[in-house]
Amino acid sequence: MRFLRHVLAATVLLTMSSVFFLTQLLNSGAGSAVAKLGDSDAWRGRFSEENCQRGGLFHLPEDIQDCKHPLYAGEFGRAPWTEMFVSNPLEPGCWNSTNMCSPFRCFPSCLTDENWREMIRYWEPGKPGRRKIMVFQYGKVASTGIVKGLKVFANLTAAHIHTAEHARQWLQGRHVDVPNIQQGFALSREWSLNSGDECFIITASRSHFTRDPSEYFENVLMENHPYGYHPRGRTRHFSRPLRPGEKKWTLEDVIYMGQHNVSALIDDFRAQHGIVLSFYKRWFSEVFQSATGLNILSQPFDRKKRFSWIHGAQCSALVLRSEDSKSWPEILANVFPGFKMPVLSNSAQTKWYSEAYKAFKANLTWTRNEISGMCQTETERHFYKADDTSPCHHERAVAKWVHEFSGSRLLS
Repeated sequence: MRFLRHVLAATVLLTMSSVFFLTQLLNSGAGSAVAKLGDSDAWRGRFSEENCQRGGLFHLPEDIQDCKHPLYAGEFGRAPWTEMFVSNPLEPGCWNSTNMCSPFRCFPSCLTDENWREMIRYWEPGKPGRRKIMVFQYGKVASTGIVKGLKVFANLTAAHIHTAEHARQWLQGRHVDVPNIQQGFALSREWSLNSGDECFIITASRSHFTRDPSEYFENVLMENHPYGYHPRGRTRHFSRPLRPGEKKWTLEDVIYMGQHNVSALIDDFRAQHGIVLSFYKRWFSEVFQSATGLNILSQPFDRKKRFSWIHGAQCSALVLRSEDSKSWPEILANVFPGFKMPVLSNSAQTKWYSEAYKAFKANLTWTRNEISGMCQTETERHFYKADDTSPCHHERAVAKWVHEFSGSRLLS
């Protein structure tokens, strides 16, 4: 049970990519707008707070009206664009409700630059309709991109869920206790499922052969995740306190090992992989189905269409695969008009560990037991076994994959 609680807590951390996404967004486009504000006297002479006045107050649900932390300093670091904040972006109850630029101060580019406008739309509360959406899947499967695409481009607020308890809260019309930093914005009870609503659940899979190394690096320094437990390099079901002469791994340690001792990272991953994999072995039946009542495994995944529908008495689930993500914009836009996948995503290529991750994949070779263990999961058996590119396609050929399927062939 202790392990289960830690993994459930850690799935929250897997999706804390809002900071990354928004930082990249501003650095790519809107960040240039900050530089234009250097000559503040010049623009203030032509632009005033009146230019940012709303025609009416924005929609603010009752259950997110409180302002607990008005001045925000934390997850977004000290990048130059953060100087434009005047209130906490994750708590719209702290915003100046008459300012179209909130949670930023009033400045020209927030009204004209699409990057800034997208950020504000992402954080701003919206009025719910009768279509309610929950994105419910395990981490490292691009759930953040789906939630953002629905909010920014389709004007639909989807609950960003990884645990059965949060899914039940949403389905029962209750306030969902998902942290704002996981959700990416304040989630009101108004967007939970209520009587008469049309219910959609979006879930997706990703092969363990590509997902599991990605999960390792996302959590390698997370003390409440099994991949972050101490001591390193051996199987551990809990984190042991440091002993004299021991120290915890740091970001610098991981980067160094990626350059000079990647085998230490591989050994550490391998020591814990079986423990973590056991949690996901029956995820769709023990977590997803137990919460929603929908059996994703009840019919084969439609590999030709690249999606499947599972219909229940209350909700319908749209089932996707991460490997088909290039088709997601079209698939999702057919159901939710206007949907687009954000251009920037939670890619390992832009993370602090990118070079270590690349070296890790290039040197990782799965053992026969590891391949067999992954092939026994619901994910591999249901979504990938029929794919002739999968190591699980011909189980008798597992030994062949031991030699031929190495980390260098993994996707990022």
